[in-house]
Amino acid sequence: MNPIDYLISQGFRVTSDPEKYASGVWGKRDYTVNGYNYDSYCGGYHRAYDLSKYHLAPVPSVCDGVVTAGTRAFGNFGGTVVIANKDIRIQVIYGHLSRNIPVKIGRKVRRGDTVGYQSNTNYQGVSMNSHLHIQFQNYGYIADERDFVCSGIDPLKINVVGGGDAWLWTGKFRLDARINVRDSPGLAGRKTSVLRSGVTVSFDKLYEQDGHWWLRIKHQGATRYIAAGKWVKGITFSKSKLWGRVLSLNTSGGKE
Repeated sequence: MNPIDYLISQGFRVTSDPEKYASGVWGKRDYTVNGYNYDSYCGGYHRAYDLSKYHLAPVPSVCDGVVTAGTRAFGNFGGTVVIANKDIRIQVIYGHLSRNIPVKIGRKVRRGDTVGYQSNTNYQGVSMNSHLHIQFQNYGYIADERDFVCSGIDPLKINVVGGGDAWLWTGKFRLDARINVRDSPGLAGRKTSVLRSGVTVSFDKLYEQDGHWWLRIKHQGATRYIAAGKWVKGITFSKSKLWGRVLSLNTSGGKE
């Protein structure tokens, strides 16, 4: 699941989409009111999504990570939080938040943790509606202020459902219970169907996520995921209390 879909699943709606600006160029917005281009500092670009839920709505982290430099109540985007994730090589800027920032630099967060509250704060003190500005960058410290404010990558190409470990293991698994089929390996994944007890599935990847073991399978021509049982620290997959039986398991692919 990409991070924008994750926020939508948490009740946010998109109010500014860089995929749909009139320029036809990703992020080239040129938002102009009364002759003033609010995107002029970045050459007309707004390489971010704007979303809204309600004023002071808790804003969840879209991925695991560490709160990093750029996080401050009076930052480049008003109340600003920056989360970095070295594993998936991204950092995420949350902007226009309430000045009451609930996280501090150095804190580790998990996907879903509240990192701020939707608001209308900004660097220049201009009037704006309450909303969340969320911007994605490649992992790494950006010293130049203009580069920090103006750079951004397409979040629709980022998968943030992970956070736990993953293994490139293959095998077959027979269900002993009805199990939901989801479009991503995690409880936030959208349910697409249900498999009945007694069905045998082939899987080509194993995940630990949201306290469960997840199997990647093919179902109705699409890549899908099922929870195979509860994950318990220190207990291997094959020795866990699963919701079915492992019929075969090839571990030669190793840990991803």
